[in-house]
Amino acid sequence: MILSSRGLAFEPGNYGNPAATNQRDYWRVALQLVKRAKVDLAMLVLMSVVLIPLDIHLKDWLLSTKAVAVLGIAMSIFIGFRNTQAISRWWEARTLWGTVVNKSRVWADGLRGLLNEQQWRSARTQQLVQLQVAIVWQLNFQLRNFWHPDLDLMRQELLDQLALPDDSTVRSLSVQRMMGIQKLAEDQWITEWGRKHLLEISDAMTDAVGGLERIRNTPIPPPYDLFVRVINWVFGTQLLLSFESQGSALTGILLFFGFLIAERIGAYVEGPFDRDGSSFSMPLNTICVGISEDLMPRELNYGRYRPSRNPVFWD
Repeated sequence: MILSSRGLAFEPGNYGNPAATNQRDYWRVALQLVKRAKVDLAMLVLMSVVLIPLDIHLKDWLLSTKAVAVLGIAMSIFIGFRNTQAISRWWEARTLWGTVVNKSRVWADGLRGLLNEQQWRSARTQQLVQLQVAIVWQLNFQLRNFWHPDLDLMRQELLDQLALPDDSTVRSLSVQRMMGIQKLAEDQWITEWGRKHLLEISDAMTDAVGGLERIRNTPIPPPYDLFVRVINWVFGTQLLLSFESQGSALTGILLFFGFLIAERIGAYVEGPFDRDGSSFSMPLNTICVGISEDLMPRELNYGRYRPSRNPVFWD
């Protein structure tokens, strides 16, 4: 029993709550950040240990207050721009995967609506549905270049059912799907309108796959990445020296740490197909399980893998 803000009682459903980050998991997110940025943090510690105790001539190293302020404004703009672009890349990838989910459902629904009961239950039609599921899982693995052992075994079993080789690719499986549409039209199982409808679904899938591959294979230009990192370290060093000259070295270290982590978050989010299944990546395995259960309910064996609704650890 759940009470609403107005005091009304509601019965909870069986579909699970929307994915959300629990405050109790914030320490896990912080640990992921530290793990990813361990090299940068080690360099920060080393720099602090070397610069603070030494009696160096700060005037020879320290910029003027106005110069540090201008550098800070520039740094904020660059980090803000980078993080905005990183989130845009991440969200575009999620939107394209939403298209994959929708078109997979439309593919199965389209076949169900175009074919009669006997044709729908035939081995040929069921293989076309299975082929769509195989394409989705193969796309997942190719984008991440990483296989969960049990899910890879499931993929191999699915390809065996389709009498397709284990080294099949998204492209080769897509060709098989087009050949299946052609065969349905040749045997007059579908009309010309039905053929066009299935081709449009296939075309939309191809567009989504191309968009996902573009995001995967085209990182932020290296010169920009290098420039933002260098200027961030220059600004952080100036912050450290500035506060050290005022007797507040710890404040300088903490501010340096904040800018460093802000810049690194943008860099990590730029890659939505990371292998570790952490909060930086997308829930690809969970998405693919959802598609599989929509098209082939309770037919696949995922082994030890269990989908997660926790955005801190998707996989």
